[in-house]
Amino acid sequence: MSKEQKKKEGTARLMELAGTKKAGLTTACTLSVLSSVFRIVPYFTIYSILKTLIRRYSSGEGFAFADVGSLVMITAISAVLYGVCAYASAMLSHGAAFDILYELRMKLMDKMGRISSGYYTSNTLGGIKKLLIEDVEQIEVFIAHSMCEVAAAVATPLFTIIVLFIVDWRLTLVSLLPIMVSFVILAMALKKPDGAKHQKNMADCKAKMEGTIIEYINGMSVIKIFGGTKNAFKRFETDMNSFTKSVHDTAYYNANGMGLYYAFFGAQVLFLLPAAVIMLNHSASYAEVLPKILFFLVVCAGLKEPLENMMNVSIDSTKINVGLKRIDELLDEPEIALVGEGKKPTKFDIEFDGVSFAYPGSGINACDKVSFSLLSGSCNALVGPSGGGKSTIAQLLLHFYEIDEGAIRIGGVDIREVTHSELVNNIAYVFQDSFIFNDTIENNIRMGNENAAHDEVIAAAKAANIHEMISSLPDGYDTVVTDSTWLSGGEKQRIAIARAMLKDAPIIILDEATAYADAENEAKIQQAFSRLSKGKTVIMIAHRLKTIQNADNILVMNGGRLEAVGRHDELMQSCMTYRDMVAANERRDSWSMRKETGK
Repeated sequence: MSKEQKKKEGTARLMELAGTKKAGLTTACTLSVLSSVFRIVPYFTIYSILKTLIRRYSSGEGFAFADVGSLVMITAISAVLYGVCAYASAMLSHGAAFDILYELRMKLMDKMGRISSGYYTSNTLGGIKKLLIEDVEQIEVFIAHSMCEVAAAVATPLFTIIVLFIVDWRLTLVSLLPIMVSFVILAMALKKPDGAKHQKNMADCKAKMEGTIIEYINGMSVIKIFGGTKNAFKRFETDMNSFTKSVHDTAYYNANGMGLYYAFFGAQVLFLLPAAVIMLNHSASYAEVLPKILFFLVVCAGLKEPLENMMNVSIDSTKINVGLKRIDELLDEPEIALVGEGKKPTKFDIEFDGVSFAYPGSGINACDKVSFSLLSGSCNALVGPSGGGKSTIAQLLLHFYEIDEGAIRIGGVDIREVTHSELVNNIAYVFQDSFIFNDTIENNIRMGNENAAHDEVIAAAKAANIHEMISSLPDGYDTVVTDSTWLSGGEKQRIAIARAMLKDAPIIILDEATAYADAENEAKIQQAFSRLSKGKTVIMIAHRLKTIQNADNILVMNGGRLEAVGRHDELMQSCMTYRDMVAANERRDSWSMRKETGK
């Protein structure tokens, strides 16, 4: 669907998302309509029974069951059929809702794996959480309950009004007058121009508040250490107040219309009683009029529930549309482009050809016409000041973002012509801040190669110098990593390194992979990398320059531009930025804590 083509909203959009479950939902709604019909029938049959009884007793004829036996049977059968249809409708709608919930979440998660990483930097964690959990859950509730309720809410008043007209058209018109007025008021309230705007503002404020809460909890240790509790809580308080205000604004915006709606909606008795008195005064037979009045008082009171359901569904539809809009915004996010049918590189040299790229919304190039070539099997280092573009180079190589200009090739193949799965199968990336999943340590390592045997996992762990630590744990490799499982930063890093080693990819990217290792372990890890990187194309993002002095190529990034390329000795002669960085590293390594003494 083109972006210019406006997407459907509400129930129509939900039916599109339902896909193969559309037939089940249609059947559920049909059964809901039938249940509403069977629900009304007993009212009419009981009215007929009451009318017969009053007429016979008032005339002195007495009562005979044969006069009402068929009506009693119809009443009983209708009650049973109502229960059967209502139950079947609920089962079908809930089953379809859970299936749609599953399929929609899977669709969203699949989409999130195929879009630019810019989506995650431009949206808060709270907003993404709200979309994947709350917005999708709202859709499930709406499908499981509201869609069938709206079908019944339309059918019940319709059939009820038909029955009322059959009984007495005059009382019907009188009883419908306040309902019609109340619905005119409701329609005017729901069509107020800023209703959707208030709902969206409330949802946005809630997402921002949840994002602040998550940030507050995750950063609690830093907040306590630096005494920032007051300021951090102030942010939460501000966002909480904004959300509260948005809720109040939405409630106040709808208050007048809803108040008038309920006032007229409950005023049927005030209209019916005067009409009933007039009819009784002008009727020759109380036996004819009295059952009608009782029937109308009971049935009109029963109209309140389905009509209120219709109103609630209308309000829920506005909320659903806000959630659907956010879901559609994610589904409409441009995916990482794939040109052609998907090629497979057979060589693993790397080429950046005039690559320019700016992060979404920044307006400043993080990479500016960067060009270089790295031979297959070579060891290469990316160095430079913070913000120079080192990590950006690695992320662009992984096709996390679409470049604005130029081309990136692996083995002469443009990465835009390589499928995502093929690309990531050829690259192992060890992040500086390694993420460990809530799973066993063995499974965390095996993510690098799901088919690896236990012995291969152990070999990778030994190479990453983490085997002894894992073996010392009570459950060894079966230890489940949770929030309560204490692992140091260095231990997490070495588990991630073992994961990359097990993957055995032809291209390895190390983002300061030894950052958390002590001197002894760093030496062992460097030796392991020397063995395992043989024949592979290696890119190291380095801040500690002593670890990359033997690299085949050192690329100096500065301000998004490639300032120089060469070996250590060459750059010491030709690149001032590199010389300054080496000098700064030497000063750091020679630094020691001294106590200043006065003269």
